[in-house]
Amino acid sequence: MTRRSWIAPCAIAIVASTSVAGCQLKRPETVPGRMIEPQLTGEQAPQETDAPAIELRLLETQARAHIGRRLLHQLPSGELIEDPVWRWSSAPYRYLDTALRLEFAANRGFRLVDSAAAPLVAVTLVAWQIEGEDDTRLLAAIEVQYTGADRVVRMHLVRDSEPVSGELPGDLSVAAGRLLGRLASEASKRIRLGNS
Repeated sequence: MTRRSWIAPCAIAIVASTSVAGCQLKRPETVPGRMIEPQLTGEQAPQETDAPAIELRLLETQARAHIGRRLLHQLPSGELIEDPVWRWSSAPYRYLDTALRLEFAANRGFRLVDSAAAPLVAVTLVAWQIEGEDDTRLLAAIEVQYTGADRVVRMHLVRDSEPVSGELPGDLSVAAGRLLGRLASEASKRIRLGNS
């Protein structure tokens, strides 16, 4: 057997043994991610009003950069950390946008329009985290920017929280839905007050 003729079988044997050894490497242990989705009920009571409906143009709802799909916990020191397991099924600002649209649809005092001349509403989610010694409350804050027909900009900060029971996920999806509904309702009240 010549030297060249035995190199090919040796190379094949080396590649095969390396492949088999690579397949036997232990995979790192990871905790599978779990999803939480707020339960938005859309059951806001229609509000009767004799005044004409306020036409609004709802701009894109957004969130501060640190608020992503990972569930955030606020430590007693104030530091925010991401939960290693739990995450929201979608970005939290999308849930807020849905809650606002449900609120404006149920409230006869408002009508969403797509007109450049209509007053503008922009909402930013500025806080959305679990806090408390035993992760007992979901805290949220939104910034409502209302630009009226007079082009005067009015800013409102709305802050609220909702108790969360049990270990995660507990009733977090129900609590989040209630909290988002209240934030949207309070935003509509602030807009109405600013418009009167």
